[in-house]
Amino acid sequence: MTRLHAVDSVPRRTILEGDALTRLRSLPSGQVDTVVTSPPYFRLRDYGHEGQTGLEGHVDDWVADIRSVMHEVARVLVPTGSVWLNVGDSYSTHHREGAPKKSLVGAPERLLLALIGDGWIVRNKVIWAKTNPTPSSVRDRLSCTYEVVYLLVREPQYYFDLDNIRQP
Repeated sequence: MTRLHAVDSVPRRTILEGDALTRLRSLPSGQVDTVVTSPPYFRLRDYGHEGQTGLEGHVDDWVADIRSVMHEVARVLVPTGSVWLNVGDSYSTHHREGAPKKSLVGAPERLLLALIGDGWIVRNKVIWAKTNPTPSSVRDRLSCTYEVVYLLVREPQYYFDLDNIRQP
């Protein structure tokens, strides 16, 4: 990992680690071509950090936290840049989380609609079908064996090399 302090540009081919919002704020504007991210899903995991994203009390608060990060992502992207955003959903344990108990909260959809409102252009909704998903003991619904990956851009004209990702 390359350490960044006060920088004029982003090091090429470098993975940056740390709190996303803090790291993004340290970067100059308009320097990043692609962001691939999978932020903490709503109410699924406790990473042991106070105030962490993902443990908000209501799904709308989670959406607001991810939006603040995506605002900084928009700032650091070049105009032709893109974002691959992997998000999964969770089930409500109480109505106060934003949906009736046992219901999907619709976190990916709520986030996507908010990002569209923030000016993001949604180019694709890719279904990541899990061929070997984690077993589930739930007996009153199907197991969730997929996640979504959204391809987001800021401008109608952006860099996309379809030939580079085609499978023979």
